[in-house]
Amino acid sequence: MSSQLAAAPEASPKPARFRTALVFFNPKAGSVSPGDGERLSAALTESGVERYAIVGADKITRRLFARADQFDVIIVLGGDGTARCAAALAPADGPPLLLLPGGTLNILPKALLGDLAWPEALAAALSHGVVRRLPAGRANGERFFVAAMFGAPTVLARAREAMREGRVLQAFGRFRHFLRRAFTRGLRARHDQERLRKAEAIGVLLPAFSGRTEGEGLEWVRLTAAHFIDLARVSVRALGDGWRTDPAVEVSPCFTGDIGSSGVIPATLDGEPRTFFSRVRITYDRIGVRVLALNTE
Repeated sequence: MSSQLAAAPEASPKPARFRTALVFFNPKAGSVSPGDGERLSAALTESGVERYAIVGADKITRRLFARADQFDVIIVLGGDGTARCAAALAPADGPPLLLLPGGTLNILPKALLGDLAWPEALAAALSHGVVRRLPAGRANGERFFVAAMFGAPTVLARAREAMREGRVLQAFGRFRHFLRRAFTRGLRARHDQERLRKAEAIGVLLPAFSGRTEGEGLEWVRLTAAHFIDLARVSVRALGDGWRTDPAVEVSPCFTGDIGSSGVIPATLDGEPRTFFSRVRITYDRIGVRVLALNTE
């Protein structure tokens, strides 16, 4: 793997829309292996990319992005954290980002590219992807691009991931923490100019949550479960279909929001754990970074 701009190996590439590429590659991501570096080079050649530079994901910085305007496209193959970091640091008017699914959840890549594996997603996006703006939400200034969740159910979500990855003791510990928090410190929250109301959890959804890349605002999801069984049910259902019709869920359009608590506020931003203290201010950036997407609108 090289950080130098390299000519693609001799081949008979397809006609390319993107002839030069800066590629960030994380071989330690959840569904990526070190050998995928060679596969990535071959896939770039097959897609008609004539010159590219492959660098480690640890090189993602605002400064490097500022110097990347010589490239036609910036490609990211790594985990969820890598994709989110790239989207957060990329300049709004720089080359379009192609965020490939190399992680465990792949929340943002799936919103943009569907359920394709990274080699197929790369070929499809470079061939007929559409350049769109990716709106962002901000939680106390920190960007997220698909969804944020605040409150006790985020602890349950972390426990599920630990169990999924075989970390049983950690999962059990997080579930016990969820039980202790579930109804001891509720939230008080509001969207836009609404009055503050109690809630067990708050979700904030971007257009990308529904497979879109452009939209008019956020969706504010208020969880008002009255019993533990309701809270557990919605926490699990929120990861699948049908959650919008759950009687414990209230969904409203919004542009801003405020969330408060007497203590810490556990959260996830695009699936990444975060902890806030006492208050969270939610805002919306309609004009975000340029991305390559496969969804049609």
